[in-house]
Amino acid sequence: MADEPTIIRSYRRIFHVDRRLYKIQEWTIPVPGGIPLLAVGYFAATLLAVLIIGVIPGLGELMALLSPPLRYVVLPLAVAVLGTQVAPDGRKAHRFAGGWLALRVRRRRRSAGRPVALDQEPHPWQATLAVARDAHGPQLRAARISGPAIVRFSDDVEVTRPRRHGPVRVRPLRPTARRPARVTIEDCVELDGGQCLEVRPR
Repeated sequence: MADEPTIIRSYRRIFHVDRRLYKIQEWTIPVPGGIPLLAVGYFAATLLAVLIIGVIPGLGELMALLSPPLRYVVLPLAVAVLGTQVAPDGRKAHRFAGGWLALRVRRRRRSAGRPVALDQEPHPWQATLAVARDAHGPQLRAARISGPAIVRFSDDVEVTRPRRHGPVRVRPLRPTARRPARVTIEDCVELDGGQCLEVRPR
């Protein structure tokens, strides 16, 4: 039976190697698969945080409620195991924690990626603002479209088809107007190759 092919869902797994400790000099670490260096970093960072918290008035008394084995071994080990196992949003735990903290402490009011002071006085803005119309506008806009194409309108329009050669003309619907026989009311016009459609708002 042939081996099944390995599916690589991201090349990041190839270029970002999971570095692990298997031996310390001549002593082989009795952990299957070794210890990730990231877990060692989590353990050391948690141990350092416990030592710092222990000398802060108020917090030190709360930390002293835990026995030394819990403070210096169990708690850092639990953080190291949990930090290497979870991957919130597909990111490493410390990267997720840094992004979450930065989101909470940064200013909510921003403009163009820069923080804006809440007490800043308003400034007049004098410039020309370009606005591009799209298909959701309430009025017809002048246009010229070459086929092949299917042109749809949000409302019914008057469609004038040429007798021989010439473009198909579209105008707004006039409910009370008398229309020639070659003028139809449609909301969709299909153009053949080489055929042209002209939208005339007036």
